[in-house]
Amino acid sequence: MVKAVLFDLGKVLFHFNFKPAFRRLARVAALTPEDIGDYFVDSGLEVLYDSGRIGSLDFYRRVKKTLGLSLNYPQFKKIWNEIFTPNLTVIRLVRRLKKKSRLVLISNTNAMHFEYLRSRYAVLGDFDKCILSYKEKVRKPDERIYRSAIRACKARPHEIFYIDDRSDLTKAAGAMGFQTFTYRNHPRGLVQKMKKLGLL
Repeated sequence: MVKAVLFDLGKVLFHFNFKPAFRRLARVAALTPEDIGDYFVDSGLEVLYDSGRIGSLDFYRRVKKTLGLSLNYPQFKKIWNEIFTPNLTVIRLVRRLKKKSRLVLISNTNAMHFEYLRSRYAVLGDFDKCILSYKEKVRKPDERIYRSAIRACKARPHEIFYIDDRSDLTKAAGAMGFQTFTYRNHPRGLVQKMKKLGLL
């Protein structure tokens, strides 16, 4: 019996696309959007930020200095955060599940993104607990963040249904005993799986 449902954030509850942000940053830097995208991939800075090893202001200052951005902190935050669109189908499922299941969120995310989403989308208030990489100081698929999720779910691993868009992450959780579903923007398959588990 499933007692708790564990949701990923990005590409499950919210779609996101960094490319428009890179284009907007390129307008205030002597670089192409591709250069900026490569910087975030190659520098490892976003991993440090998501892991809570540096704070939001430090992240902004490092990015501004390296890319030569002519942006103040609020301007940068606006560009950095405006990459999300809600996945309304999955959000509606959250609302239905809330009536009978414990809900926990787990995400590799950073303070700016999460605070932005929480301030704008009420669905995040439907979760009983949020396990966030920047607060846990560790990212998925590290076993430690899944251990935190187990405690938050107040259930044994086999009583937890975990949804993530990345197969490497669902595989890691599955190895620990979680029931898992790799979400590829196919809500019908997710609904069918939830019905099979008696969640809907």
